[in-house]
Amino acid sequence: MSPPPTAAPFQFASLVNTPSFPNAVVWSADNLIAVATGDIVTILNPANLQGPRGVINVVAEKPFSVGVIDRDDLPSGCLLPTRLARDRQPCVRSISWSPVGYSPNNGCLLAVCTTEGRVKVYREPSCEFQAEWIEVMDISALLHGHLVKTDFRELETSLLPVVDDSTGQTLAEGAATADITNLKSTRETKRRRVDGNYLASCTQKINPTYDIVLYESNAVNVVEESLVFESSLMQKGSPVEVFDMDGEQHFWRAGRLLSFEGSRVLVQFCEADENGEEHWFETDSTISMNNQHNLYAAVEDYTFPQIRPSMNIAHLPEQIFMVKHKVGEILKARQVLEVWARDRWLEGIFVGFADGQLMVELSGDAEIVTLHPNDVRFPPLWNAQEKSWKVTAVRVLNEPELPEVKVNKTSKAKGNNSLQIKSGAKGKKTPNRRAKNNTDDVIEAHQYASRSSMLASLVLAWSPVLRLSADDADNSCECFCLLAVGTKSGTISIWKFNRPLYYSVEQHDDPMQMVFVGVLHAQSAWVTALSWTLLASDSSPQALLVSGGSDGSVKIWLARVCDFKRSFQANQTPFSLFSQITVGDNALVSTLSLCIPSQSRQKILVAVGKGSGSFEVWMLNIVTKRLKKVGSYDAHVQAVTGLAWAFGGHCLYSCSQDNSTHGWILHKGALFKASIPPNNPGIRSSSDFPSVSDSSYGVALSPANLVLAVARRFDAGQLDHMYQKRTQKAAVEFFWIGGQEFKMSPHINLKLDIDLCPWFTKEELFIWGSKLLWSLNHYESYDKPLVVWDALAALLAFKQCATEFIEYLILSWLASSTNDTFSDLPGHMSLLSSRQLQLINVLCRRVMVSSGRKVAKGSSMLPNLAESYDVKDEEKWLNILLSSEKELRERLVGFSLSTVLTHLSHPAPEDESGRWNPVGIAQMVEWVMQNQDNVQHELNLMAAEVRGLAERISDVCDYTEEEHCCYCSASIPFESPEVAFCKGDGEAPQKHKHTRCAVSMQVCPLTPLWFCMCCRRRASYLPPNQLHTTVNRPSDFSSFIKPLLNRFPTPLCPFCGISLQRLQPDFLLSKSPV
Repeated sequence: MSPPPTAAPFQFASLVNTPSFPNAVVWSADNLIAVATGDIVTILNPANLQGPRGVINVVAEKPFSVGVIDRDDLPSGCLLPTRLARDRQPCVRSISWSPVGYSPNNGCLLAVCTTEGRVKVYREPSCEFQAEWIEVMDISALLHGHLVKTDFRELETSLLPVVDDSTGQTLAEGAATADITNLKSTRETKRRRVDGNYLASCTQKINPTYDIVLYESNAVNVVEESLVFESSLMQKGSPVEVFDMDGEQHFWRAGRLLSFEGSRVLVQFCEADENGEEHWFETDSTISMNNQHNLYAAVEDYTFPQIRPSMNIAHLPEQIFMVKHKVGEILKARQVLEVWARDRWLEGIFVGFADGQLMVELSGDAEIVTLHPNDVRFPPLWNAQEKSWKVTAVRVLNEPELPEVKVNKTSKAKGNNSLQIKSGAKGKKTPNRRAKNNTDDVIEAHQYASRSSMLASLVLAWSPVLRLSADDADNSCECFCLLAVGTKSGTISIWKFNRPLYYSVEQHDDPMQMVFVGVLHAQSAWVTALSWTLLASDSSPQALLVSGGSDGSVKIWLARVCDFKRSFQANQTPFSLFSQITVGDNALVSTLSLCIPSQSRQKILVAVGKGSGSFEVWMLNIVTKRLKKVGSYDAHVQAVTGLAWAFGGHCLYSCSQDNSTHGWILHKGALFKASIPPNNPGIRSSSDFPSVSDSSYGVALSPANLVLAVARRFDAGQLDHMYQKRTQKAAVEFFWIGGQEFKMSPHINLKLDIDLCPWFTKEELFIWGSKLLWSLNHYESYDKPLVVWDALAALLAFKQCATEFIEYLILSWLASSTNDTFSDLPGHMSLLSSRQLQLINVLCRRVMVSSGRKVAKGSSMLPNLAESYDVKDEEKWLNILLSSEKELRERLVGFSLSTVLTHLSHPAPEDESGRWNPVGIAQMVEWVMQNQDNVQHELNLMAAEVRGLAERISDVCDYTEEEHCCYCSASIPFESPEVAFCKGDGEAPQKHKHTRCAVSMQVCPLTPLWFCMCCRRRASYLPPNQLHTTVNRPSDFSSFIKPLLNRFPTPLCPFCGISLQRLQPDFLLSKSPV
């Protein structure tokens, strides 16, 4: 049997350099493609691959200063990677696009991470007339400045081995977010305590001192230390733990102290629903137990408080099993432990080891569970006399990781083998030589390595747009996105980017609104992969971040969006560990991909690509926190370099360094391999395309999920040395995937009772039709930017061979949205949402009407427009187009007139500013009067009322009835909302033509204007946001308008809904949403 045919790319773009890292190609939400190739990032327009390109050149930069070490410390093992580094020219390691709307021109920002560990953010050069993109922010420099300002103390304290952060639950995310100031020997009697005022003020910065007990066991050193927490740590807002019992099982529930009322405290528990369960407790309430049930002490009676400060620290290190036979006093049989299971701290007894994990017998039910050492710790002990809790921490250090030390048995040690850390060369005690904000101070080798790893970025990822409340439209301007940057230290720095207060088509120097959120201690190894998704909720949306490490671990972090309104310390973030994926091997995680399935919004699909060539798919239930493994697939023989979910989780695409690209279908909880469909529309000639690729470095999906882009590297030995080797080292290939066969859910019913296309079977047309309908329905949501290039390209390609199929497909979508027939549609436009009307305009103008650019723009132009087309079907589509645009214009005028009347009747208070003030009221009134027989009655009433109040309107907005020509100063009468002609002066009756603003209907000035790539209109002002979000025509504009919501309008075309932009010359890169 012959093998199945191989899919061919329908277009490709050659690259002058080769990609080297996974996820080398990314597709922006505004339809630009960025490809990381060596020291260059190339930005392409998929609609014009042979046209102009944007570029970002990466250059070598001076390393950040983190301190100075003694020459004798150079042989330290922790400095070996630094001494062996030989990268003379940095390469691009990771790239990521932000959501739409975070650049000054409403575009996307591009974050770039290099092999030097530098992270920078760039924007499109919309006003600079150049190909090189503009750097707007150096994230690495900002992080370095913050670390220098704090003397690296906050993060160094959090990264010390005394707190094993391999579980991701460190002081930063846990309850007691305090710097540890009381580390001491368990064999000493004096104590140092955590400052009780720290949690309230969070302002003290303390340099901790260490008194260490070291057990030497061949190549392993075991350090045992103690931490003391005072009860005074419990203050309003601080996290706490409450003792509870379930039969004979004892456990501590996590909560947050909300308020005090005398001797009572109100605690909100975290285990309940998203609003939290609240209970009152007495502060002096104690628990008394005897030996029969108490696992903590050997005394007959042990009494301790019912509430304690949260102490989410001192987890056992992973290497504890290495010393189980040599250091018996560290972990003994029947040792009392606390284990983190079932979302709480449970009491248990150590039983033994099993495959590098601990076996613990839980109290009460005598159940024996096998746990990772990171989920186990020694239980905190209560000291009634000093009213404090003591936590014992254990860390295991390998010899190469230790700084050089010299044993100094002083008289103060009294026989104990306490070690003083020395400089090693001269044998003298090293004083504390660090001064605040001084990176030239002499530091230890391990400090230098630790600081360097904090600044060595490896991977980055932007979050989706986050809104404080999904159901509160008034807060739509309070939206932001997050940039996560993973480093070699296992930490992730979180950066919050706010949308610009206003957008401009001209250059302005307003600083970008960015806030450093903090650092998340995510992995115990390098962070090598990151991915985001948004858990939408009407009351409390949540951001979900998944991190992958070089040790194969994958962790899932969750944060409420509303928590980002408040500020945090540098080593704190709103994220908490939600779940952890247990992998079968320790292969590096090379790529991650998340998806919320369209058929189940309570679940998340997580695809994990490995450096070993395999990938795993997991399904996480958000409600039950249950992880289910869909499967593990050895699909590739080399590292997986790209994963991408498509069509709402129905399809998964993977690529590898072995040059293979596979499609996968998710069906009934399992993945099935499927080839990329070979029969597709619009296959272009690719005779000049070299078919000598030897590896793939990433996949990316188009906005409508109909096109797959694959970055491939060519085998240099097979390229033509004269014509190809210098300019075609790699390429981005584009494949149609709309013909991928699988059953859509819910099923889309298409009855194809039409003539078949000679190149496609009826089944193939049905598959393509279901995908195109899915894409059109996907764009009906206002939250989705209207970028339909791939959908329109597919429709136009099919139109060449199956015109009836395309017409039937669009009519099927209209029927599903309106329940009207084709002939009844123009009379029912008021029932459609603004987004549906805008999508109808785009389809009519770019697909169904020939020579779309010649379509007249005003409803008064219908007779002339009809004369330019001979086909009756096109006249019907033109009628739909004009009716849709007329409905949108009436809504725009209604919002503007209603807002002016509201301002007159309800003047803004003195403390309120920034309300939206419409422009062009006089021209709008004139348009209503000229079309009073064809517009709704409410507009006629409002226009008449505004005209009667013309003298007062100038107090609340600009009301200019007479306009003048900028060339000859002649008056310009209002005759059309699209174009205008001046009357000309008496001596030279030449009439100058002017373009009117698509929003205000005023004559556009000679300054740069907003431009729509679809309808070719121009605008000097922006429409109100409510125009784009209405679900139908408002019955009463005055009660519907919200001036504060419209004060920061978004540059979207009022008729097409696509993003407006500045019209660029032909020799510069521009975006093509259509």
